[in-house]
Amino acid sequence: MSNQILVNYDEVYSKVSEMRRRVQTELFEVNASYRQGRSALNGMDGSANAEMQEAVAASQRKAQVTADTLTKLLSFIDTSTRQVERGEQNIARTFQSANARIMRMGGRN
Repeated sequence: MSNQILVNYDEVYSKVSEMRRRVQTELFEVNASYRQGRSALNGMDGSANAEMQEAVAASQRKAQVTADTLTKLLSFIDTSTRQVERGEQNIARTFQSANARIMRMGGRN
């Protein structure tokens, strides 16, 4: 059993991009629902309408905060993955360079 972790970077980037689109789509749909709900509330009397409007507004703010948090987490995943990928590329270049030097010197490792 290997102790390696194999990462398909292109797949990670693709999934992060897909998830960002899904978050934005869901947020757009939720906001549309909130607008419809607020529109329906316009027929209610003043005090009930005000309470419901505030409840809807609070819920909408929570949805926005949740979407913002998910977007930040996806950005963190994307940035971290890119850093790991660059690190692996640097390590690979270092080993290739060292191996080339050894081969030029006539040695084998």
